[in-house]
Parts: sequence; structure tokens; C-alpha cells
Amino acid sequence: MTKYYMVVCHRGHAGTGHGTEIKFAIAANNLLDACNKARKMPSVKHTRGAIFGKEITYDEYREYRQVSAYERAAGR
Repeated sequence: MTKYYMVVCHRGHAGTGHGTEIKFAIAANNLLDACNKARKMPSVKHTRGAIFGKEITYDEYREYRQVSAYERAAGR
């Protein structure tokens, strides 16, 4: 059964020791799968694990997916 998760990861491309966070809404079977999917997304520091992850409702997932995580992180 598919569940929905909000996963926060370290965003890369900010220089050594610097970075920001980026949030993804991900559909997966469990939190571990969601974290692994988020870790493979573009601009995520692939050498680090996820910072935080939690289960969310389908409505929260759908609402969050209305705007790209990359646009949201850029403050657009």
C-alpha cells in the first residue's frame, strides 16, 4: 500500500560545509523507501542521509506537489 511522506534533505551545490534544506513530498511503501527516493533527487547531497521524514496525508501530499520543491526552495 502506498503511503505519503514529507522528506527533508541536505541540498548540495553550496560549497563545502555549506548547504540548505529541501523538502520533497514522496509516495512510497515506507519511510525508508521515501528517504532513498529523496536522496536520489537532483541537487541533493547524495553522500548524506535524509534529515527528517514523516508520514503525511494524501491531501497534504497533493497540496505540496502543486509547486516544485526546487521552486519552493528558491523562494519563488
